[in-house]
Amino acid sequence: MRLDELTIGSFKNLRDLRINFDEESPYTVLVGENGTGKSNLLEALTYIFRNLDLGLDAPFDFLLKYSCRDSELEIRGVSGNPVVYRRRPMGNKTYERLTKRQFMAEDERGPLYRPAFVFGYYSGPGDRLASLYSKHQEQFYNWIIRPPERRDRQISDPNILRRLFYAQDLHGQFALIAFFMESEGDAAEDRRFLQEHLSIDGLDSVLFALKQPPWQRPKSGGDDRFWGAQGEVQAFLDRLHGKALLPMRLPRRMPTGFGKLRSVENLYLYLPGTTDLESVYREYGDQYRFFTALESTHLSGLLAEVRTRVRISAASGGGAVTYRDLSDGEQQLLLVLGLLKFTARSESLFLLDEPDTHLNPAWSTQYLEFLNRFIPDPRSCHIVMASHDPLVFSSLHRSQVQIMECGDDGVVRAEPPSQDPRGMGIQAILASDLFRLPSGGLDSPTVRDLDKQRRLGQAADLAPEQEHELDRVNRRLRERGFWKSARDPIYQLFREKFVPRWLESEASPDDRSEQLTVDEVHRREAIADDIAAEIAAELAAERAE
Repeated sequence: MRLDELTIGSFKNLRDLRINFDEESPYTVLVGENGTGKSNLLEALTYIFRNLDLGLDAPFDFLLKYSCRDSELEIRGVSGNPVVYRRRPMGNKTYERLTKRQFMAEDERGPLYRPAFVFGYYSGPGDRLASLYSKHQEQFYNWIIRPPERRDRQISDPNILRRLFYAQDLHGQFALIAFFMESEGDAAEDRRFLQEHLSIDGLDSVLFALKQPPWQRPKSGGDDRFWGAQGEVQAFLDRLHGKALLPMRLPRRMPTGFGKLRSVENLYLYLPGTTDLESVYREYGDQYRFFTALESTHLSGLLAEVRTRVRISAASGGGAVTYRDLSDGEQQLLLVLGLLKFTARSESLFLLDEPDTHLNPAWSTQYLEFLNRFIPDPRSCHIVMASHDPLVFSSLHRSQVQIMECGDDGVVRAEPPSQDPRGMGIQAILASDLFRLPSGGLDSPTVRDLDKQRRLGQAADLAPEQEHELDRVNRRLRERGFWKSARDPIYQLFREKFVPRWLESEASPDDRSEQLTVDEVHRREAIADDIAAEIAAELAAERAE
């Protein structure tokens, strides 16, 4: 599943927005100032695919093109009206109209013309996108809580009932548990990854704290040990209960809202080590189904908390810590990678809103490699993510990036950068049109000193007071490791030609903002191109003499 093109008529601050995606790449990374609509774009895509999967009318005017399996799709929507579906076999030129019934068709591999799954993740406070996934989660929940004899159909994989999946913090713990339930093949590589990057050697213990749920006990009975639970969650808890060390029931005062507490019965199932938990895992046969079983405890309202303890490698201090003791970056990485590993399938779309907010610089530079390692099938999946981290862009080509900008007319536009971020280095990335920082992220006092040095250094005649000021500026810059001249004579020649022309076109330091405008970036690049051509011609002429 790869996005190709999207046009949005009007959604929040997005009006007549057109964005082209790189169909050859599994990544599209969005960048832009706060408020330019990156999160709104991810939300708009969620709305579109939510309504497509539920067979609903268009949420707003849009035109979407994407590839799925062996077809290219063109979906057109007019707000409040039925969607128009068109498809063509891959490589053909002519589209054919699909009926709604044809568009919703599935086979044993999943949907023919829709993503197998759409995953959402939002790292900010609150659950901005959660409501868009609630209908699919409700369908899934209503199936897993019913006993087999009360289900209206038999489904080998209940996850098909929620083609849209919203990632929450608790999924990070479920992922961590699932990572250590296998030790062969790819699972062995996964464990080595956790050891190398997170210093986690293995599971120490897991405690499931269950609580009396808010729902009423079903009239048809259910399991008394779990307050009448039925269906998949009852089967999983029964297996846990059979392996737990001394299951214990205790009352616990828990918040009920508005600062009030009430006594709620809790059931504690403690599994020391991994042997007993692995025996439960073997009832499911693979990590995908086991992860789903773990999640059923949360969706059913029975899980108060899960406390996972892991063993830390000796090189990192040894001992055991809880999942909550891991850093925010470690938890965030486990959550996203676990999402890819244990829930995704081929033909999936991932909509990730700043999934890299807590990562250290080393992880930021490798982040897309981490994602690529855990994507189930990079050839048929697409990740659209928003990021403010310049290090994430360091390995990308320009076709994999979309800069979102709001013009003076209030219209948001999305365009690729003027150059490939790959190979630019962090300072050049910061100074490029991706972030438009005038001096590659230098602090303001140093930028002001460099401005003074350039302006005073280009003056033909300096008054004594100006010479003293230039000496003071040079001394301050030398103390910070800056030098007035460069060792590379060609670079020095470029600098001598560039500075006067740039100063002629640049606003004064007092009038300039902390960030260059798009026009200023393009003007600077044009001056640099002209000077580079001049220098190349001069050097060629010298060699010819």
